[in-house]
Amino acid sequence: MKNTTDKPTLQEFDLPGVKHINPEHALKAIEIDEAILIDVREENEVKLEHMPLPNVLNHPMSVIMDRLTNIPKDANIILGCPEGVRSSKVANLLNRQGYPNIANLDGGFKVWKARKLPWESIFAVDSDCGCDCSSCGESQGSGCC
Repeated sequence: MKNTTDKPTLQEFDLPGVKHINPEHALKAIEIDEAILIDVREENEVKLEHMPLPNVLNHPMSVIMDRLTNIPKDANIILGCPEGVRSSKVANLLNRQGYPNIANLDGGFKVWKARKLPWESIFAVDSDCGCDCSSCGESQGSGCC
């Protein structure tokens, strides 16, 4: 897969052998049908917020082994989760299962959202800080920022 790195630059968690792709390169690859993104969050998480793009699938980490037959080995696959930890672990697993073109979304959806890339959420989001926290006018102590 093009535009990947051996080490993440936007997250601390890393596993040897896992490739990473930054959010902007991932978005371009998804938009031009060069890659699919697999969201490894649980279904209840995806119902709350998701990436409104074609070529985005949900295969939760908890059932990924049961769904391997639904994941094409010949595709460029980007894996995503909130901060890149779960997706790095699934990338490592898929590498070990013989998937040759796997990359973790560097920084996860946290960085994706911070960079204002396509995202839909049921939560109220302030355009200045990107979250629904006290600095956005929510009640003090919401714990977001």
